[in-house]
Amino acid sequence: TSSIRKNANPSINPRRGFKHIGRITSAERGTLVTLAFEVSALGNSIPPYFIFRRVYSFKDHFLAKRPLGCASSANPSSWMKETHFIDYLKHFVRYVRCSKTKPFILLLYNHDSHLSIEGLKYSKENGITIISFPPHCSHKLQPLDRSVYGPLKKYISSAFDSCMVNNPGKTMTIYEIPEMVKQALPLAATPNNITAGFTVSGRYPFNPNIFTDIDCMPS
Repeated sequence: TSSIRKNANPSINPRRGFKHIGRITSAERGTLVTLAFEVSALGNSIPPYFIFRRVYSFKDHFLAKRPLGCASSANPSSWMKETHFIDYLKHFVRYVRCSKTKPFILLLYNHDSHLSIEGLKYSKENGITIISFPPHCSHKLQPLDRSVYGPLKKYISSAFDSCMVNNPGKTMTIYEIPEMVKQALPLAATPNNITAGFTVSGRYPFNPNIFTDIDCMPS
């Protein structure tokens, strides 16, 4: 998952660090939109899942110019919670069509929202084995962190910049984010980038020796 922040200088923040564009004005300072995105070792991906920061329920206009097939929900914080993760699992099952006879392994961040009894039960019933990364290791072990989120930050920044140039004086809102992701995601989540992330992280092909003792030393 990643979080997209809308500030006076909006930024995309998959994990740490910010990439700023100083010429865009936002109507919603400090508002986050969470993006859940899943890829496979074969280089495939499924449509993303958004979580908007809203007190009330999700509205269809939040995704007016969305990536094809994506889904969304809303809550006051915009962070992934247990109920949203279950909703995301249903989105995942709908696209990959996993089952007990067609099982899948799902690699995830080590986050509380992924560990609810209901979510784990739903995963088991649908042939999903969840494996979480150890804390503070995703920068080495998470394929998306290794090869997709970096380009995604760059392309979303470019999309925001282009939108500002083509619409001078326009006040941007979080509802432009799905359109920005629609433009940026196909450029960042290419089959080559995705498979490279699995390779350099040792996920696939499985390589338990890809990291040396130096990689395991305290920073």
